[in-house]
Order: sequence, then C-alpha cells, then structure tokens
Amino acid sequence: MRTTSFFGFGALVFALGCGDAGSTAATPGTGDASTGADSSTGGDGSAGDGSTSGCGTCPTGSTCGSANGIAVCRAASGIPLFKNVFVIVMENTSKKTLDAATNTPYLKALAQSAAIGSDYHGVAHPSLPNYVAMMSGDTQGISCDCDPTGNACTGLTCNALLHGCGCSHAAASIADQLEAAGKTWKSYAEGMGTPCNKTSAGAYATRHVPFLYYDGVQTSAARCASHVVDYAALAGDMGAPPSLAFIAPNLTNDMHDPFPANATNFANGDAWLSTHAKAILESAAYKAGGLLVIVWDEDDNSGIPAADDPVPIFVMSPYAKTGYASATKADHYSLLATIEDGLGVGRLGKAAQATPLADYFPAK
Repeated sequence: MRTTSFFGFGALVFALGCGDAGSTAATPGTGDASTGADSSTGGDGSAGDGSTSGCGTCPTGSTCGSANGIAVCRAASGIPLFKNVFVIVMENTSKKTLDAATNTPYLKALAQSAAIGSDYHGVAHPSLPNYVAMMSGDTQGISCDCDPTGNACTGLTCNALLHGCGCSHAAASIADQLEAAGKTWKSYAEGMGTPCNKTSAGAYATRHVPFLYYDGVQTSAARCASHVVDYAALAGDMGAPPSLAFIAPNLTNDMHDPFPANATNFANGDAWLSTHAKAILESAAYKAGGLLVIVWDEDDNSGIPAADDPVPIFVMSPYAKTGYASATKADHYSLLATIEDGLGVGRLGKAAQATPLADYFPAK
C-alpha cells in the first residue's frame, strides 16, 4: 500500500522543551506539564520544587536535574518530562528473530545508538489485548483480535480461533488523562483513510488502533474523528505535534505480513522505519526534548509454540542513553508508566505497579 513520507521535518522550526515557547532543549521549564488536574503534576498548576537551575520551575512532584548534559525536570521515578512522545508499534517479532535478520540495516544501526531492552515482553496474545493494555494499563478482558463494533464477544466467539464479535470497552485510557491535564494526543493509522474508520480493509487493521476500542473515544463522533486519523495527517501536524502521537503502520510496513513471516517482512519494516522513524528523529519536536519509542506488540506467532519470548524495543530521546542494552525485565505496562510519568499524568491500571524504563535514561 502506498505510504506518505514526512522525511525532512528537521527543517521545521518549532521551539519545544519543558518550558515556554521560547525555551530550548538546554533550558526546559514548566511547559504544559504543570497544567491539568492530575496529582502528579500539581493539579492546580502550582510550582513544584521551586528550582530554577536551568529548568525553569518544575511541576509539583518533579525536580530539576539533567540528562546528557541537558537541564530537564524529572518525575520522582527519574523519567525526564517530555514535551512530545512518539510511539511506533510493530508486529509479531521476537527479539532473537529480529537480531538474526540479515536485511534490517536501519534497525541494526539504530541498535548501536539507541537504548534497547533485552528482556522486554508483551503482556498477552494475540495482538489486540497488547495494544489496548499499552494505552490503558489492562487488557480489559480482551482475549482475541475482535472488532471495535458488532455483537458483544463471549468465550465462544472470542478465542484463539474465532473473533467475529465486537469488544469495545468502557475503560479509561491515556487519552482521557491527557485531555484532563490540558495536553493533546492523536492516533495515526496507515491506510485508515477516513478518520475514525472502524472497518479493517486491505492492509489497514483496526486491531492495531487501540483508541477505537475505548467507548469514550469511539462513541463520540467528533472526538474520534479529530483524534483517530490516517497516518498521512502526521505530516501536517509535525509543526506542532500532539503530546502523544501513537503510530500504527499498515500490515506490510509493521512486519506483520506476509504470513507466514519470511525475510520480506523484516525488509519491509526496516525500509519503512528508515524513512519514517528517521524523519521523527530529525524533527525539531524530537530534538527539543521528545521521546521516540519503537516497540513490537508480541513475539513470533503469538507465542505459539514457543514460550513468551522477549520482543524488541528501541528508546530514543535527547535525554536517553545511547548504545545501551537494558537487562531489566519490563513489559508494555512499564512502557505506559514511562509515558505517563514523562508526560506528567498519573498511572493507569497495572502501570501503577510497573517499574518504568528509568534505566534507559542517565541517572539524574
């Protein structure tokens, strides 16, 4: 399927950081992390520790520190506060499988410069419950790749073989948290076409768009249409990207297809990332205190017949370690905790007990 490149956004001028619109990466200040009702950011927008040493005034619950020589406010967990977070989710690949691939030059190079994990895991099988958990802190009882709409699923219609049912859920997600805190979010799905498209077609798969499964989003036509959009819209948003950009490539570019998987899957995904992830890394938004995470939803063949193998994760930020491999066991709840801490909102569901990916960043 035809894709849209937004390569070259590094030329865009957009001053970001932890501070106001005039801040630079070296002087992050309060930004919008001090707004909203969430207790982890002060709720009333009050000043945090009062530090003004290169950070401006940090939000309540955070302190001024540094990472890679850049002044930055940091959450109590040690996670830096990010202005923008980009998450790209890839498909069905164990870390050992990707490591063994010989036709992924971009990812091979990225592994040498990013912070990666050697013991990072999905939380369920098949795909959909991982996506839902990643943005809401729980699988919400979903056990198959069901549809956003349709008859409610039962144990007979939602299992490893059958998924001809609907499984939207009245669950809170990070979308609700961000809006309550005065922050922004968007989900970008390649091949979606019409915003809030709830019908899979061609290489577009609704099961890779978790926000379609939260009742609070999908039942609000205006909210869904303005936040759950085709991937092509990201190009126009990069001048002022949302606080959270959740990106789902199509089934070819996320390494899912063809099935069964072969070397073509890896080449396709690597080629897509070499253009699209590279564009984010070269953008003004990323360079001024952003975070890019490339993560896979689950291991090869949904855990069949092998056990739950580690999946790849690449973490990149001006604040992150480079050329680092974490041996700490982590999962999608750890990632959600990292994103929530980094955007100054509370933690949902199982993310509340999860250990965030703090070791991927230099100690404050």
